[in-house]
Amino acid sequence: MRKKESTETAQENLTLANRVFLGVDPGAKGAIAAINSELQVLFLEDYPGDEVQLVKIVNRIYNELTNNGCVLLAGLEKVHSMPKQGVSSSFKFGTNYGIWRGVLASFSIPFLEVTPQKWQKGVISKARDKQPSIAAAGRLFPGVTLLGPKGGKFDGRADALLIAYYIFREYTNGWRDTYSSKGS
Repeated sequence: MRKKESTETAQENLTLANRVFLGVDPGAKGAIAAINSELQVLFLEDYPGDEVQLVKIVNRIYNELTNNGCVLLAGLEKVHSMPKQGVSSSFKFGTNYGIWRGVLASFSIPFLEVTPQKWQKGVISKARDKQPSIAAAGRLFPGVTLLGPKGGKFDGRADALLIAYYIFREYTNGWRDTYSSKGS
């Protein structure tokens, strides 16, 4: 019985070893991040603001990772309009969200939609600005550029990394069945 348990653990680790976890912040200043089970950042790309360029970025990430035997699992931040947000702004935000959904689906990348409250829980403090997100991503992924040359914050990158981290945590804590039912 003990040998069977160690074989199952070895197979589970092998399965985890080829998983890559994607995080997507669909905002206008959003990003896509890819991390592996060792929490190494494999890709971190800003949203280019253009659907064609986005498809090229995801195509490059998809091909490089799947050609190396990786299985991709993604988290897409589930967004909605905010009170007092302008109609035009809300429409653009929703458009970006739909574009990301379509791009992930077109590459057959299974994804879960996660609210900011869900992926932030246990990772960052409850604050209204993006500083806690940048600080948490900096702690988890040291060496990643989260500030621009003039000190501007790349909060889309931080959020994408933390969403990928959330998917990694949830997958390793038993969400395997959720992804399996989506065809992974």
